[in-house]
Amino acid sequence: MQIHKININGFFSNTYAITADGKTAVVIDPSSKKIESKLIALGLEVKYVLLTHSHFDHVGGVGVLQQSGAKVFCLDKEKPLIGSGDDLFEEFGVPRVYYNVDQTLIDGQEIELCGLKIKVISTGGHTVGSASYIFEDDEGRYLFTGDTLFKNTVGRTDLPTSSFDELRASLKKLSALDDMPVYAGHGWETTLQEERENNPFLRDL
Repeated sequence: MQIHKININGFFSNTYAITADGKTAVVIDPSSKKIESKLIALGLEVKYVLLTHSHFDHVGGVGVLQQSGAKVFCLDKEKPLIGSGDDLFEEFGVPRVYYNVDQTLIDGQEIELCGLKIKVISTGGHTVGSASYIFEDDEGRYLFTGDTLFKNTVGRTDLPTSSFDELRASLKKLSALDDMPVYAGHGWETTLQEERENNPFLRDL
């Protein structure tokens, strides 16, 4: 498995392209329309897009990838936020991006896309339908947390559909997992063990 981290929008949102064969990819949170040219340069054809949540700074490139044939997945609870004011396009004065959800996912669901084994975890709190994803191959497991868990901190809970209590419950769920690398929606990579030891929001659970 190869994980390509791409950071190309003005809000420092991380996009991840994950591939098992070096040719086809699953993309998590394509943040900008510029993502398409970056993926072409990597020689990757995007078959699927997974959204951790629908805020404007994580979905700017979804439309162009869907127009190129990619299927778009998100958690079932997040779908109603898409296209509503709760996705924050208008609040931040960003031109709206239009796309459709091809399939919704549920907590605990296991899927296989592009030869990649993926487990869906409902991690509401930053938004009501935020999701995290565990990717697994023969070498290990890798956790993608969106804006739920960052290195040494967590996502905001002062936005539409946010809930600090729900976020705490989600963090407790993630903290109970075995140690693995963590790839967040903003900032740097970390591990669950590092966060259990150093992140005040996890130490406080």
